[in-house]
Amino acid sequence: MTLYFATVLPGLEHVLENEVRAKLADASLQRSERGKVFFRTSLPLKALMELRTADNLYQQIRRFRVGPHKIHLAEIERVLYELDLSLELVQTSGFIRFKVNASRAGKHTYSRFDAAEAAAAGIARRNPRLRLDPTGGHEIEFRLDLQEEEAVFSLRLTDAGFRYRHAQRSFTQAALRPSVAHALVWLSDPRAEDVVIDPCCGSGTILSERLAYPYCQIEGGDVSEAAVEASRENIGLHERLKLRRWDARRLPVDAGYADVIVTNLPFGRQISADEYIPQLYRDVFKEMKRVLNDEGRMLCLTDADAALRSAADHLQLSCSEIAAIHLKGLHPTLYRLWKA
Repeated sequence: MTLYFATVLPGLEHVLENEVRAKLADASLQRSERGKVFFRTSLPLKALMELRTADNLYQQIRRFRVGPHKIHLAEIERVLYELDLSLELVQTSGFIRFKVNASRAGKHTYSRFDAAEAAAAGIARRNPRLRLDPTGGHEIEFRLDLQEEEAVFSLRLTDAGFRYRHAQRSFTQAALRPSVAHALVWLSDPRAEDVVIDPCCGSGTILSERLAYPYCQIEGGDVSEAAVEASRENIGLHERLKLRRWDARRLPVDAGYADVIVTNLPFGRQISADEYIPQLYRDVFKEMKRVLNDEGRMLCLTDADAALRSAADHLQLSCSEIAAIHLKGLHPTLYRLWKA
C-alpha cells in the first residue's frame, strides 16, 4: 500500500476524503490537514487520476524530524542523500533534470529556499544522473514541506494540466477552478437519472465536471452571450446537453423540470454593485424554486451569505452550509438548498 497525498483547496478536504472512499476501493485514509489529504492504496496512478476534487497528487517518500536552525540544513541534506530514489526515477539513459519546491511553516531561522537548496544538494550527491535545473525546465519535481520540526519529502505525480483537465480553455470573468466546480457536482450526489441545470454557467466549468458522470439531461445558460460561446467552445457537443443564452430570473424551462441545480452565483467581482445582490438573489432563487421538482436539490457557491440566506428565508427554502473555502483572496461558502 503506497502512501500518497492530494492537495485540495482549503475547506474542501472532507469532500476529497469522501471522493477517495467512493472511488478507490482499497483506500485507507490516514489523515487530513489544511489543503492536504493523505491516504494509502495499492491501485495504479491511473485510478488516482479520477480524484477530480484534487489539485495535485504526490507520493510520500519520507517523513522525518528536522531542527529549526540553519545548522539543521545539513540534516536535511543528509536525509535526502541517504534516500534510494531509484524507484522514482525514469529508467532512461542520460541525465534527468529535477527541481525541489519547498514550503515552510514555523519558527525556522532559514527560508524555504534554503531548505530546497539543501534537499537538492543531497539528492544530486546521491544520484549523479539527476541534475538540478534552476531555469525551471525539469522532468521530475520533488516537494519538501516543513511544519515546525516535521518534514515531509514527496514526489509530484501530476503536472499543471491535471487541475485544468489537460484542456485549452476559454475563461470568463471569475471562472471557477475545475476542482472547485467538481466539489459542487460531487456534493450534488450525481445520478444517472438527473436532469441538471446551471442557470449561471459562465464558461461552463460546472457543466464540464457534471459530464464526467451519467445523466439524463443537462442544460446551462448565462445572460452573457460571450459566456455561452465560451461554454460551447470549452464543452463541445454532447448528447442530451443544451446551452443557450438566458436570464436566470426568467428561465425558459417548465416548472418542476429539474432534479438538480448546481451553480456559481454571481458575487464579488462578478457584480458591479453590492446593493444589487439581495434583489438579484431573490429573483434568481424564485425562478430556481419554480423549475426544481419537489424532491430536487440545489448546490450554490457565493460569498454573499446574508443575501443568500435572506432569499432562502423569503422563498421558504431550507438551507445548510456545506463548506467555507478560500478562493483567490475571497471566502465563498458552498450551500445546499431544497424545498422546505
